[in-house]
Amino acid sequence: MNDTVLRVDRLSKSYGKVRAVEEVSFAIPKGSVTAFLGRNGAGKTTTLKMILGFLRPDSGRIELETLGTGYVPERPVFFPWLRGREILSLTARSFGLSKRTLAKKTEEYSGSISFDTGLLSRRVETYSLGNQKKFSYLQSLVISPELMIVDEPFSGLDPVSIRDTQAMFLSLKKKGQTLVLSSHLMAETEKICDEFIILRQGRVAVHADFQDFRDRYLWASIRLSDPDPAELLAWSRAVRKEAGTTELLIARNRRAVFEQFLLKKKISAEIREVDLERIFLFFA
Repeated sequence: MNDTVLRVDRLSKSYGKVRAVEEVSFAIPKGSVTAFLGRNGAGKTTTLKMILGFLRPDSGRIELETLGTGYVPERPVFFPWLRGREILSLTARSFGLSKRTLAKKTEEYSGSISFDTGLLSRRVETYSLGNQKKFSYLQSLVISPELMIVDEPFSGLDPVSIRDTQAMFLSLKKKGQTLVLSSHLMAETEKICDEFIILRQGRVAVHADFQDFRDRYLWASIRLSDPDPAELLAWSRAVRKEAGTTELLIARNRRAVFEQFLLKKKISAEIREVDLERIFLFFA
């Protein structure tokens, strides 16, 4: 049995002389929630568009082991003359869903994302931004995709809707569906993600299991703008400087020895647990 729903192998894409994505490789396990992260221009959107078939890669291979893929863009766009119910009906017909099945799924998923089904009689372009986002979720959910790719999953949503959406993601995961979330809201994304991929300048900077990463590493901030980099690199795979501090990731099982090193060198430091935002800032 193949436990991978998506595999990307040495994927590359250029726009003229600009190398947007270069030799990107990763695999997404079934039934997982993956945070797909990177700074603006890191290649996230280009990579997702190639996976979805909106762009043709220059080189590399994409393998999808799934019967259906759903996509929720950051800013959904719909035909302005169509009402919500008409769009859902067209979606259902395209995927061979009966009217009865569509009605059942519409009721089920509208409740899970707190979408008012009374809006379906209106043109979608008249919805608020938040309800357009919810409707885009609904349109994907009614086809029960095995893989769901979501760009900025919480944009336009209020705090209650964010909580409901997170609960919906976890419910889908429990059913065996797979989610890839491209987001800049780290605090909300880390509550539900199993693993993360960070792109930097078109390449994969790190791909790891989130809980395993937290179990293995701690975050150290040294209040010294220019310590000896050679000494610090002996403790961390990378060192990052910002705002008068030097930051590094240290192995949790080396904390005691590291603290002895700091004491010997008379270096003041703060050691904390890592979170997704700190990981992103370190690698992106």
